Amino acid sequence: MSFILVYDIPREEKTLHRQVQRQLGRLGSEMIQFSVYKLGDVKALIDIAMQIKKSGGDARILEEKFVF
Repeated sequence: MSFILVYDIPREEKTLHRQVQRQLGRLGSEMIQFSVYKLGDVKALIDIAMQIKKSGGDARILEEKFVF
């Protein structure tokens, strides 16, 4: 099962944005679109989402499910 992380980080938080991208890269996530990543490890995504929210950003984790 895969999960999708969708996030928005304020423009002034460039350092956080780089950190998040590096973390996602180390985990082997797949970039679907800018600020939208796919990964099977929901716990790792929750940790990253919490980090983003603590810094004033917004993050959501969705379960990937194909309907059609």
